[in-house]
Amino acid sequence: MATRGVGGDRRPETHELTEEKQGRFHSTMGPYSDPVLHIKPGDRVVVQTRDAFEGKITKETDKPSLLLEVPFLNPQNGPIMVEGAQKGDALAVYIESMTPRGENPRGTCCMIPEFGALTGTYYTATLNDPLPEVVRKIDLDEEWVYWSPRVKLPYRPHIGTLSCSPEIDSINSLTPDNHGGNMDPARYGAGERHLFAGTFARRAPVHRRRACLPGRR
Repeated sequence: MATRGVGGDRRPETHELTEEKQGRFHSTMGPYSDPVLHIKPGDRVVVQTRDAFEGKITKETDKPSLLLEVPFLNPQNGPIMVEGAQKGDALAVYIESMTPRGENPRGTCCMIPEFGALTGTYYTATLNDPLPEVVRKIDLDEEWVYWSPRVKLPYRPHIGTLSCSPEIDSINSLTPDNHGGNMDPARYGAGERHLFAGTFARRAPVHRRRACLPGRR
């Protein structure tokens, strides 16, 4: 909730953006998608998100190259229209909390041929062959990530993609730029505020997605 600025002095309204209310998720960020929610500055939004692979990888024997279609990854919630925000305004988004959902939430890690930072891609050639295709499903709860029976790590989720709408372009959800997008900063987690120093569109729709596993935030 805003503590200063336009939304600082009003009692916030809480909105629920469920998967059912979202309907179609988006693989681009731009001004051409109809808003699924209108909010006022200072409001809270509880969002049900999908993971980067839209839940298509369910077990470690799955083959991402057969189930996924690049660049149709990173499904986006929204757009969420912030009423009154205009081009050039500063828009602050505060992340209050992030929790896993489902009876047995699991994270997904995978290596995909010719995709990602560890192997050669269409844009960056390397001399080595593509890395083997491997999927790892990881158990977790609200405190720990259980990497193996011997290794557990603190559960510190972050949002992989958060963006204002560009003014005219429709940019795929894998690409970061000055509008935001797929930046994957570790600090996009609970208790953090992200500031869009100047919104770009004549109105201010926001797109957002969580990285690695579905959840509520």
